[in-house]
Amino acid sequence: MRKLLTLTGSPGERLDRFLAGAVPGTSRRRAKRWVDARRVWVDGRIELMASRVLRGGERIVVEPEPEPDPGEPPEIPVVWEDEHALAVDKPAGIPSGPTRDPRRAHVQSVMQARLGRPLVLVHRLDLDTTGVLLLAKDPETGAALARLFRERAVSKTYLALVRGRPPKEFRVVSHLREGHGRVHVVRAGGLRSETRFETLAWARGVALVKAVPRTGRMHQIRAHLAGEGVPILGDPVYGGPSRLGSRMVGRQMLHALELGFRHPLSGQTVRVTASVPADLRGIGQALLGPDRWRRALAAARSG
Repeated sequence: MRKLLTLTGSPGERLDRFLAGAVPGTSRRRAKRWVDARRVWVDGRIELMASRVLRGGERIVVEPEPEPDPGEPPEIPVVWEDEHALAVDKPAGIPSGPTRDPRRAHVQSVMQARLGRPLVLVHRLDLDTTGVLLLAKDPETGAALARLFRERAVSKTYLALVRGRPPKEFRVVSHLREGHGRVHVVRAGGLRSETRFETLAWARGVALVKAVPRTGRMHQIRAHLAGEGVPILGDPVYGGPSRLGSRMVGRQMLHALELGFRHPLSGQTVRVTASVPADLRGIGQALLGPDRWRRALAAARSG
């Protein structure tokens, strides 16, 4: 689970100077590194200028980079495998593939070290999104699987805990354009995106939503839910709260539950499921109630 710091800006001070003074043990150089790595949000938007002068009162959210861990790599369970490919249950807080920091572990590097062979990352999940992630054991299989994603021949099912009460069923079609570390809905240009949603359960101002994306754009599910006024819990980039009463939500509550596809080599139907992580399950059960949560999860899997 990632660590988030929430601060209130001081008037007339540069952002990097403010962070260096507000976060113990932080230098201006380190603060600038956070900004350059898109780890600082000001009023819900990623800030790319360390020299920005604050007006005062801004809500500043910081995700300090993890310290290099010389110990054991994170546990990444394999949930399906054959001689050509494998699927893992990606935990939160680890990138799917390489980042700008060559020292930082990612799913691809961890699994390559474990298996002792190169792997091809077929698709990606956001840093704090958990669930099914597919890797190929050779370039030919990787290209064939990537083609299935491009041709929309892969079924994808996600679960999200959101703030608010969305409709029972709804569909979002929009055009999305990336900018400043997030995506924006645009009238012209951008990439067409489509997601179908189903509300599985609702209580206490929180809903469990099933998302079935038809396209695979960056941040698509997060942006679509935020645009409908029901942002994902723990997603400050898109307006999702990081606190519910006294309960902290340490990451975005989004989970890639299932992937389904016809194997490009064997022709067999493959359906891979990743178990719901403990933090999402705990918040969901606490807010929705154990019985409602159990029925909702069963409905998600049967659909």
